[in-house]
Amino acid sequence: MAGDSSVRSVARTLDLLNLFDHHRPFLTLREIVERSGLPKTTVVRLLANLQSRALLSVRADNTYTLGAGMLRWVRMAGALWEVNEQTVASMRRLVDACGETVNIYVRQDATRMSIAQQQGVHTVRNVVEVGTPMPLWAGSAAKVLLTGAPQMLDDLTILNPSLDVARLRAEVDEARRVGFAVSHGEREDGASAVAAPIVAADGRVLAALCISGPTSRLTGERLETAVGAAVDAAKEISGFGLGGVEELL
Repeated sequence: MAGDSSVRSVARTLDLLNLFDHHRPFLTLREIVERSGLPKTTVVRLLANLQSRALLSVRADNTYTLGAGMLRWVRMAGALWEVNEQTVASMRRLVDACGETVNIYVRQDATRMSIAQQQGVHTVRNVVEVGTPMPLWAGSAAKVLLTGAPQMLDDLTILNPSLDVARLRAEVDEARRVGFAVSHGEREDGASAVAAPIVAADGRVLAALCISGPTSRLTGERLETAVGAAVDAAKEISGFGLGGVEELL
């Protein structure tokens, strides 16, 4: 029982940290309690524990934010998960060719995350936060990643009981057959994306190279151009590899 309690406490602590992001870098105690759904006494205890380890800091206005102790982890993770310069250059060329935002997604258990991003040139563009967990059952990048992990399909119903697994399986099979995937409004209304697989020398799907933008722009000839450009860039990156990060994939 003590072990279960410790695991629960760790999970709750991590959930509190996940409440902070670029859009909400500062939170009051009340906001943390409301967003976490935990009792106030539990939140206060967990926050105090994080403060004592410099993982959270409190400002003069009594709002909480990430502490300086996070910097060591941030720098370490940034170095470990950084793609090589060749990949960055390829992504920049892809932005120049299509004008839209380019991400490289990897699968982390039952989620996908962007580990590298080059933003598009348009004022209105689709931008996700690097390192943010996203569902593995929606979006073109998810379908491409699932081509390399078909065993995950049935497991996803645990997280999303309403998921139409048969439909998703058919879309994953199609992505595997044609070498790319396209999605419109699956994760976010009005957003579309094209993704192609980045593969290792042994044929494993390492990541998904994804072009995303407003659906109003990714249609017709522009969509066809994006598909061709994504496939070509993914093949190029597969040829020289992602760098040291491949050891983590």
